[in-house]
Amino acid sequence: MHILYLVNAKDSGPGVLLDEASRQGADATLILTTDKLDMASGERRDLPETPDGFDAVVVLGGAMGVYEDAQYPFMEKTRALLRRFHAAEKPAMGVCLGAQLVASAFGAPVYKMKEKLERREEWGFLPQTWLPDAAGDPLLCDAKPELRLMQWHGDTFDLPGDMPGDLPGGVVPLSTRAGCPSQSFRIGALTYAFQFHLEVTREILDGWSGFRAKELGCAKAEIEALIEPQIEASLAAQEIFARRAMRRWMGLGG
Repeated sequence: MHILYLVNAKDSGPGVLLDEASRQGADATLILTTDKLDMASGERRDLPETPDGFDAVVVLGGAMGVYEDAQYPFMEKTRALLRRFHAAEKPAMGVCLGAQLVASAFGAPVYKMKEKLERREEWGFLPQTWLPDAAGDPLLCDAKPELRLMQWHGDTFDLPGDMPGDLPGGVVPLSTRAGCPSQSFRIGALTYAFQFHLEVTREILDGWSGFRAKELGCAKAEIEALIEPQIEASLAAQEIFARRAMRRWMGLGG
C-alpha cells in the first residue's frame, strides 16, 4: 500500500499515523504543500492531480484557513484531489485542517468558530460525544465515551449537504461536541474527516507548546503546566485509538 501524506505545516507531521502505517508495511510519500517539497528527497514536488500511483491519502493540519485560497493555492488543489480519491473509491482521511478541507471539497462552508459559536477555539484533550452511527463504523465502533482527543483549532465547518450524483455514498456524522458540533464524519465508506488530532506524539505536542505560548504571549512553561497533566492522562489512550483507527482505515483499501 502506498499512502500520500499532505503535510501543511512543518510542525504538524503525520506522527502516529505514519508510524503505524509503516509498521504495517505501507510505503509513504510526504509532500510539504506550502513549499511544494518532497519531504524525503528534498526535491521540488507539487501535489499530484490524480490518485494514480497512490492507494490512499491523508491530509494533515495547519494554521491557515481553508478560505485563504489566494494566499495558499494548494487549498483548491487539495480539494480537487480529495474529490478524485473519493470518486476512485480510494481511502481518504482529513485531520483538523484536513477535515475542514474534506468538508469544503464537498460543498460545506468553513468559517471561524467565533462567527457562529460561543467558543473561539478548542485546545487540549477533550471528550467526544459519539453519535449512533459511530457504533457501526469500522474505524470507531469501539470508541469509549471517556476517550479524550487532542484539539487545537479556531475554525470549524458545517457538514456537507446532498452529495453530487456522481460520487458514491452520503454523509454520516460520527461525533459531536456541545461547544463545536462538527467533529467527525464519513462520506460513503472510505472518506473520513476528523477535527481532532489523531496524529499527535509527545514530540509534536512539545513543539506545539512553544507555538501556543507565542500565540498567547506567555512563557512556554505556562502552557506546559496546562497541557502536561492532560498528556499524562490522555495521550497513551489516544495513541492506542489512533493506531487502531489507522490500521482499520488502511484495511478499507482492500
